[in-house]
Amino acid sequence: MKPIRMLIVEDNPALLAGLEEQYREIFTRRGRAVAIELAGSVDKARSLAKQARDCPYDLVSLDINLGDSGLTGLDVLDTLHRFQSAWMVALLTGVETDETLDATMGQTKADSLRRRLRRDAFARFPAERLLVVEKPSATLAIEDAGKLLANRLEQIALVYEEISRQRYIFRPLEVTSLERVPKPKGSKEPRKFIETTSLHWQIRFNCGPIRTLPNLAGFRTLHYLLSLDPADSVTPEHALVIEPKAEKVSGNAGATSDPVAEYFTAQGIPWNGLPADDQEELIRAALSLKFNRYCELRGYQDEDDLSAEEEAELNRIVRELGPLADSAETAYQRMIPGESKPEVVFDGGAGALAQQELNPMGGNYERDANRWGKDSPAAVLFRARMKRVKDCLRENGFQDLAKHLEDYVMPNRANWSYNPPEGVEWTT
Repeated sequence: MKPIRMLIVEDNPALLAGLEEQYREIFTRRGRAVAIELAGSVDKARSLAKQARDCPYDLVSLDINLGDSGLTGLDVLDTLHRFQSAWMVALLTGVETDETLDATMGQTKADSLRRRLRRDAFARFPAERLLVVEKPSATLAIEDAGKLLANRLEQIALVYEEISRQRYIFRPLEVTSLERVPKPKGSKEPRKFIETTSLHWQIRFNCGPIRTLPNLAGFRTLHYLLSLDPADSVTPEHALVIEPKAEKVSGNAGATSDPVAEYFTAQGIPWNGLPADDQEELIRAALSLKFNRYCELRGYQDEDDLSAEEEAELNRIVRELGPLADSAETAYQRMIPGESKPEVVFDGGAGALAQQELNPMGGNYERDANRWGKDSPAAVLFRARMKRVKDCLRENGFQDLAKHLEDYVMPNRANWSYNPPEGVEWTT
């Protein structure tokens, strides 16, 4: 059953218990495993909203008049948005027709709240994920009011099922623009423009906003992985078919498109004429001054113990290494002793549990009984692309998505697969 985590905010204890029972019945009938938390006051609701930052609610049913003379459900709504702790909010309120509001906060403030309710609500939370639903009038017979409320809760559930599909988005977007055609210097011909298209990516993770990023090498491969069934996987070689490589990784590849070859050729070293062993020796020599510190900082990073100053230092070293950064990373990965990891220690995450015999070193390896084999060129390129993708996502405010990819896009021997936790479904 698909999970759904809810928060119900209502100050009437009897109605709160009734809402919990009805929501649970509605979503269970729809094949959902329901977890519900309850709040009967503004303070309790705001406290729960702040605590839910790392595990947002899928749906919040929120009353406006919570019996507080100074604060209302709109203040809870504001907290939910600031902490990105709810995907969808349904304002289930009778405030627009409730005369008891006057006694709680005074007629002037109550009238202002009634007039401005919808405008203020949509100013505090994304409109496409906010639903305003009126409670049945207190003048209705109890039986009629109950039927009407049940019908409106069903409507809330239907809307949730529709918009929940837009929570995790990673999809391509073609953008059309005009580009000026170059003309010979000094030419008096009129300027000519041609229509061109470029690829961009619309991305949203969890409860954050949608952002559009320009295309980056690795996005197509990631898009393919996110689109796969959890039982499927991709090899680094197949990834090159999906997104043909633009760089070389073999030590004796041509210098015209190999940044490492260009790096040494620019220093007057005849790279293409050297044997592979000499090329590797040159790379080791070029890395020697910075490699020890790089490995030390990468170790801290893997242990999630990197300070802000050390992170800045690591980024600076990567920039200074330039095209040799991928070689440094490959060497670092190979330094992790295979004998110290005879068995994989799972962290309990759904992605790890879904993959047996996980290769912790992350690549396309040949394995014999005693040691890990050599990384394949395609695997080096695949991992380098994934690292650039995650760096790009972090730079553009998608830190949570980058961490998610590190946890759930994993190698299993020579193949890579995506095994998200239950409830994460991408629109690709």
